[in-house]
Amino acid sequence: MDIYRISVSDLAKQDIKDVATHITYELQEPAIAMKTTNAILDAIFTLEEMPERIGYVKDERLAGKGVRPLYVNNYTIFFRIEESERVVDIVRVMYSRRNWATLL
Repeated sequence: MDIYRISVSDLAKQDIKDVATHITYELQEPAIAMKTTNAILDAIFTLEEMPERIGYVKDERLAGKGVRPLYVNNYTIFFRIEESERVVDIVRVMYSRRNWATLL
């Protein structure tokens, strides 16, 4: 089985930091922040194998750009697959209830 390389955008890295900061300081739950961050990172690395198992987003414009969602707890990891280079590009990580279609 071929393994894909994971590439995380600067925006996605900042999104993950923001999730941890929000849960730690705004919600006063540092243990949950650590668990949530680890769950997001673990989910990202599952995309090394068979990332195409995840379908496209329902928004036609974004689906046309190859954007796929991976759901983790209350968050969505948005990614694209660069098949020719065997790379999974992590585009953003957002709270699932946000109006993400306008933010991508």
